[in-house]
Amino acid sequence: MLSNIRKYYLFQFFNNLAFFSPVIVLFWQANGLSMTQIMLLQSIYSLGVVILELPTGAFADYFGKKKSLILGSSLWTVGLIGYGLSHTFWQFALGELIVGMGAAFISGADRAYIHELLREIEREKEFKKVEGKARGIIQIAQAMGNLLGGFIGSISLGLSLIATGFSTFMGFLIGFSFPRIKREPKEHRQSYIQIIKESIRLVRSNKRLLWLTLFFASFNGLVWPLIFYSQPYLQMLGIPVFFFGFIFAGFNLISALGSAHTHQFEKMMKNWTFFTMCLIIVASLLLLGLFPSIYIFPLSLLFLMFAFMNQTIITDQVLKIVPSQKAATILSFQSLVRRILYAIVGPILGVITDNFGLQNALVSYAFLIFIILIPLVITERRFSRTHL
Repeated sequence: MLSNIRKYYLFQFFNNLAFFSPVIVLFWQANGLSMTQIMLLQSIYSLGVVILELPTGAFADYFGKKKSLILGSSLWTVGLIGYGLSHTFWQFALGELIVGMGAAFISGADRAYIHELLREIEREKEFKKVEGKARGIIQIAQAMGNLLGGFIGSISLGLSLIATGFSTFMGFLIGFSFPRIKREPKEHRQSYIQIIKESIRLVRSNKRLLWLTLFFASFNGLVWPLIFYSQPYLQMLGIPVFFFGFIFAGFNLISALGSAHTHQFEKMMKNWTFFTMCLIIVASLLLLGLFPSIYIFPLSLLFLMFAFMNQTIITDQVLKIVPSQKAATILSFQSLVRRILYAIVGPILGVITDNFGLQNALVSYAFLIFIILIPLVITERRFSRTHL
């Protein structure tokens, strides 16, 4: 019988086995969508997640993280299978909303659930190790999705989405096998609205929690758009599209290895962890922009790896501060702020690229990240590790 921690790993694996990743743009274009419509779909997705991020986090805290994970996986399954059978913009828009709802129900609740589970079995100190390994498994799942997705897409582009829906259905079934965490009696729990209000108050009143929220949102919100620049960068270098899946799969595996050693990286860097990640990101962007080369390109894999590592480290520190009954809400609040920043920064980076070229955009973005993140890291020491 599988241990509950291994079930969590499998849950993350099947929910992140995205076969559509390497062919999704081809799928949209095959159904007659323009790039404007494609980007509008991404806006609809982001808007749906932003609106639902905090309410679904409160749902997880009030009704239970397990129920939230099961509901999220079921919405992913329905949304992805329906998406694969769709052909029009408005059908795709509905699919984006359903998939976005699923993402919102899982966001934050997964990390909060495994933290509660580890605490119940008195292994709370292993959270960074377990969650770091889980983030690595996600990378492995995404690598397999890239490799198999091209083959499935060659048979049918829509089938790649339907196959992903069946994978998330496996995650749905695994979610049912999760053990129920002991919770406070219902009469002792706060109301749904109270949880949201209290969570916002906690972020505002606790200096350390406020800084962690700002840094997580700023770092991941700024770094995440860079992940989508890998394909145009390879095209600029003249690399055949045929090799893209293999390259990205390899990057996923390397990133998985790095994510699985998050706790060791933090232990080695000690108090310089966040500062080191920021400097490496800035230096990598400058090198990629100033000296475009296939030998420099591997630096781009650091963007995804550091985004996952930062999430794991921040989550661990947050969960040491906040009460468990508000954990999912706080984590969802952080993701909400990150998505808002991403929604603002992403189009700006796109405008710079369209007007000044990819290389100049990367160099300019390096300076922007430096201006925003380095001062934020420097102020960290002013925010003591206060507890509630």
